[in-house]
Order: sequence, then C-alpha cells, then structure tokens
Amino acid sequence: MLLNRKIHNVFHPIIGEIWCLHRVLPYRSKYKSNRDLEITPDYLEKIILEKQRQGCRFVDLDTFVAAAQGIHRERGLVHVTFDDGFADVFTYAYPILKHYNIPFTYYVTTDMPDGKADLWWLQLEQMVSGDSKRFEEIIKQVYSQSGHIATTMHTITDSGPDFTLCQNLCISWEQLQIMVSEGLCTIGSHGVSHSAMSLLPQEKASEELSGSKLRLKEMLGVEVQHYSYPHSLFTNAQNELVWKEGYRTIVVGYGGNSRREKNKQFFYRKFIVQP
Repeated sequence: MLLNRKIHNVFHPIIGEIWCLHRVLPYRSKYKSNRDLEITPDYLEKIILEKQRQGCRFVDLDTFVAAAQGIHRERGLVHVTFDDGFADVFTYAYPILKHYNIPFTYYVTTDMPDGKADLWWLQLEQMVSGDSKRFEEIIKQVYSQSGHIATTMHTITDSGPDFTLCQNLCISWEQLQIMVSEGLCTIGSHGVSHSAMSLLPQEKASEELSGSKLRLKEMLGVEVQHYSYPHSLFTNAQNELVWKEGYRTIVVGYGGNSRREKNKQFFYRKFIVQP
C-alpha cells in the first residue's frame, strides 16, 4: 500500500493548488456559514505574500491546466479563482491582484450582473435579526432537502426573493469588461441562476450550461471554456453535459492540491477560509 502510494506520487506529483474564493470585504458576516465565504483584503494580500515567499508562482488557468496534464513540468503553481459575481471582487480584490500582477478566473453566475439572482443566503441574514443559531439551523435545513435550494429557504421562512440585494451587491457587466480588457481575468461560467446542478433535471441543467455561455459571450465577447459547479453539487451524468456544451475544464470546491495526470480536466480547489 505504502509502495503503491510512493509510486503514484512519483508519476503523479503535486503541481500546485487552485484557490476557491467568493467575496473579499473589509468586514465579514457575523453568521459563520456566510463568513466562511468571505475574506478581508488584508488576508488576501497576506496569503499571496506567503505563497510568494515559499517560491510559488501565480499563473493563469491555462498554464495551470497544462502543468496538470503534463504538457510542461513546472510545479509550485497557484491559480486564484472566484465564484458567483459580487462587486466586492472588483472593488477590493482586483486592485490587490493588479498590484501583484496575479491572473485569476472569475466564474460568473450570469443572473448576478443581470440583477436578477436570488441571493437567499444574504436575505436570510436580514430575516433572522441577529439570531445566529436560527440562521445556521435554517441553512442546515435548506441543504438537507432534495428540492431547489432557494425555493426551500423561501418555503421555510415564508418569503420571496429580494432582488434589490442582487442589484445593490453584484458586479456589473461594465466592471467585468474592465477586468477582461486589462488582461488578468479569465471568465468562466457558474451557471445562469446559481442553482445546484445535482438537483435539476437534465434539460434544465443543460439550459444552465448553454445559457450562461451564450450570455457571457454576448456581454463580454469571450468564448467561455471553463465551468464551476454552484454549491459544488453535481453528478457524473452532468459532467458529460458540461463536456457536450464545449467546456474544457470543470472545478468544484473543497479539495486540496492538484496532481499531474494525463488528460486532466476536473479539478478540486482549495477552499480558502479566513480564521
């Protein structure tokens, strides 16, 4: 067993890690489940500098994928990614990434810059009026059900979507275009509505994949080749849908280091949580 692991490590060495981030804010949420999706600008800069001191190199997604597939032999690589579509990535993270010349991928939920995403997890903060225990109880209920996640939250709380949250907090197409045009940002898809793909029928899942791809091309003029599963929930059958829609890579959260493997296209990322 130990010998097999050693042989595997020789032929499939660690080439680096892909960071999974969501929001960058000066002040983080008081609710743990949401706070874990947030880091401060100071913390982002701190972990960038730590990796640079360790001799790691921050690279774009294509360079990372090429190393993972053995096209080149570089190791010690880091790629930075963001999911969703919040404006604070542009306001607080982007200036830091520009300062250190760090390429990154932004997996965009297209309903967010379109101003019509249901940010139910932020709406829930307002509804529980500071009751952290109640907040976490509802979050647990939401993810334990088999139905549509946002619908489940609204059913539990007898509420409807508050789209003003999206319109006030989400990134604009203009801000995304600035980041794309300045050369550091690769755009990926995070679906249309941020729905958990494993809970959708195949036809609807296919619409999420194709619809987001078309909308990103329409608004940003980019051919989107990379996909991130919302909530990291998926099935193997849906992987086949992703490839069928013309995506080259898939990422999810809750992973660690990436190893060199022939034809590698699916990546688990390192979920960055600030203490």
